[in-house]
Amino acid sequence: MTIYKILFSTFLLLLCGCSPPGESGASRSGDQVSVSIHGVNYTEDPFEFSVVDPRDEKNNGGGEHIGPYAAGGIVCCFKIPAKWSPGTVIEVESRHWLSTGSGEEISAIEKKHTVELPAYANGKAGELWVLRRSDGGFDIVSSDVQPDHPQWPGKIKGWPVPSRDFMLKRWELVRDDAEHAVKNGQHLISEVERSSESLFREAWDLDEKYSKETIEKFTGPEDPAYHQSLKRRYTDRLRFSEARLRQIMKDKP
Repeated sequence: MTIYKILFSTFLLLLCGCSPPGESGASRSGDQVSVSIHGVNYTEDPFEFSVVDPRDEKNNGGGEHIGPYAAGGIVCCFKIPAKWSPGTVIEVESRHWLSTGSGEEISAIEKKHTVELPAYANGKAGELWVLRRSDGGFDIVSSDVQPDHPQWPGKIKGWPVPSRDFMLKRWELVRDDAEHAVKNGQHLISEVERSSESLFREAWDLDEKYSKETIEKFTGPEDPAYHQSLKRRYTDRLRFSEARLRQIMKDKP
């Protein structure tokens, strides 16, 4: 599954620019503190979010688009109480798109969630984390450490881990593309072997437009030497496509 790990590594962006454990990036103003906002998605559906203070709608932030099983960057800023007290709530306005498994998405689904701000770890206000849980609900955490840190106070521990079903759907898309490349390579070789004049003319026109140096020694699209050159190119391309497909099959989740 190594070739798919990169698909789900976007959350590593959070590692750049976050405050080290024990150091807060917050700025204090009276009884409130302004903090950065992070979003983390533990579902297979991409989503966007914003946070709003129901007591002061001017206090809002967010707006990031976060992919499946991923995390966003750092968004500034949102004010939370410098000292936590019970009953403090934040409205999370979310929009998500249900995945069809084929790379397509349906219309956006918009919702509002009223989430209570939990007590601060060590009594200290930290950066605001908006977590979309696997069930589609939302948690909020105030913390200056990340979800994979030992001192992370949230209920959900660690970064998102893609489900096998999600990985399999993504793998199938890559496999289908690789299979198409193999079939196309086989078709091109077959067309050369049956001396397809339309193929020779189309290939020649493309070479003349994009890689003239490859046809300088040939007299034209009807040159038998050009036909053999095409077959060698198509054969090399087919071998590459077949090797890629074999590797993809080995990497099945």
